[in-house]
Amino acid sequence: MKRIIFVHGDKGGVGKTQCATRTAAAFEAAGQPLDLIDGDAKNPGVDLLFGNKVRCMDLRKTAGMETLFEAIANAHGDVLIDMPAGGSDATANMQMDGSAEGTIDLGLLLQEIDARAVVLFVIDQSIQPIFALRDELKSFPPEQTDWIVVRNHFQDRPFTNFENSITKNDLLESGGQIIDMTRLDPAVVETMVTLQCSLDAFSTHPEASAIHKMRARAAMRLWSSELQKVGLLND
Repeated sequence: MKRIIFVHGDKGGVGKTQCATRTAAAFEAAGQPLDLIDGDAKNPGVDLLFGNKVRCMDLRKTAGMETLFEAIANAHGDVLIDMPAGGSDATANMQMDGSAEGTIDLGLLLQEIDARAVVLFVIDQSIQPIFALRDELKSFPPEQTDWIVVRNHFQDRPFTNFENSITKNDLLESGGQIIDMTRLDPAVVETMVTLQCSLDAFSTHPEASAIHKMRARAAMRLWSSELQKVGLLND
C-alpha cells in the first residue's frame, strides 16, 4: 500500500521544509522511491535542493490543488508533499464531498488508489502549532491516516506547551507517534542551499568542508533512525 506523506505544520517557520528535505534525503539514501511535490510556492525548499526530481504546485490556488489530486492519483509509489505555511487552508479542501473544483474527498481518494495518508506534523516550542494540530487531527480521515508529530529541536528549549496539552493525549490515544528532529548547524543548511544539493549529496560534495560533511552525515543518521522507529523508512 502506498503512502501519501503530508509534511505539515501550518505555522510558518516551524521547520516544515527542513523536515521535508531531510525525509526526502533519507528515502533517497535508503534507495526507497519517493515522488516529491513542493506545494510551498513562496518558499520552495524541496525544489531548490532536489531540482528536476520535484513537481511544484501552488496549493493556495485551485489549479494547484487540482494538479495535486492528479499527481496523488497517478503516483505508482509513496508521495511526499511539502505543504505551504497555512496548509490547513489546503487540507480543508480535501475534506469536502469533492463536487466543487479544487476540492476532494480525501478518504474516498485514498480508498480508490489503495493508499494511506501519513501526516508528519512539525512543531516548535510555541503554542500556535498545537492549536493547528488539534484542529487537523479532526480533519483527516481517522481510519486512513497515520499521525507523526515531529518536535523540531532547532531551539534549545523544552516542549512544555505540547507536553502539557490535551492535544498530545488526543494524538497518542489515536495511535499517533512522536519523533525528534535534531538541530542542524545553520552553516550546513546555508551551504546546502548555496550548492543546491540534498543532505545526502552534501555529505560527499567536494566543495563542502570536512566538518560540515560530518555534521550532515550525523543529521542523516539520526533522522533516518527516527523515521525507522515509526516505520516510514526500512531498516
